Amino acid sequence: MTQPDDWSFRTHGRAEAYDAWSRMLSTTHLPWSITELVQDPQTGFGASVRRRHLADLVLVDCSCDPNAGVRGSHEIAGTDGGYLVMLMTLRGREVVRQGESQAALEPGSVVVWDSETPAEFLVREPLVKRSLLVPKAALAEVGARGELMTGSVLDATAPAVTLLSGYLDALSATIDQLPLGALPAARNATIELLAAALQEPVRVPQATAATRTVAEAYIDKHLRQQRLSAAEVSRAVGVSVRSLHRAFEDSGESVASFIRLRRLARARDDLLAGMSVGQVARRWHYTDPSHFSRSFKRHFGVNPSDLTPALDR
Repeated sequence: MTQPDDWSFRTHGRAEAYDAWSRMLSTTHLPWSITELVQDPQTGFGASVRRRHLADLVLVDCSCDPNAGVRGSHEIAGTDGGYLVMLMTLRGREVVRQGESQAALEPGSVVVWDSETPAEFLVREPLVKRSLLVPKAALAEVGARGELMTGSVLDATAPAVTLLSGYLDALSATIDQLPLGALPAARNATIELLAAALQEPVRVPQATAATRTVAEAYIDKHLRQQRLSAAEVSRAVGVSVRSLHRAFEDSGESVASFIRLRRLARARDDLLAGMSVGQVARRWHYTDPSHFSRSFKRHFGVNPSDLTPALDR
């Protein structure tokens, strides 16, 4: 089981409130600068946060009194890696601005913003929200196709968004009791559902889509095979190598890069299950563990040896 990280405070001191909320928000989410606080004459200003780690993903439940903040070049430079953040408003109202987009959020609203673009927020009344922080590299491993819908409010009634919202409700309620062995599956399900919710509809010929679906299934089943290649996959699914490559072009990746990313994803799951870096490197056909570690960090932004300790934070 994982242990949640909990923070909370309430104070009448204005300077203390600015300092406490700035530190709490930047620690549990991403770096922000607070520009305004609204203190109640009777109760002051307060906030509470519960943060849970799901391997490289972070799920944060937050409540706070009215305030405003900005995320500019200084805060972006102080962030380690790029993230997509899915923000769900559970109670209250908030305005989020990023680039040319402005989203007025109310209970049930869902917006996705990019950590590498300046942003600002304004909370008009006591707010309860849930945020899912996802490294951009994590979405690549599921072969996301088309343009991702960032900086805009998602249609909360869309089936994929409704499914993801319900799943995150259930995950927030159960993640603290999940056995460690179930966390990789929960993490992978989260990524798959998020990628579906963020996907702009794209027109893909039916035959091409079918080829990709069959090819992905074959690749996933034979990932342990050392000589897995585009030529072998094309023979197995009954299409030419050119047709196979065309089926993967919509996501801007090659068959070889898809195989590599899926192997790295499986390697991450093995590490989370308790295997050593050396064992995982050999299992996924890396003759040199240091080469595996460099490839892993280049994609996920962390060293392979960092994953298991992350579960215990």
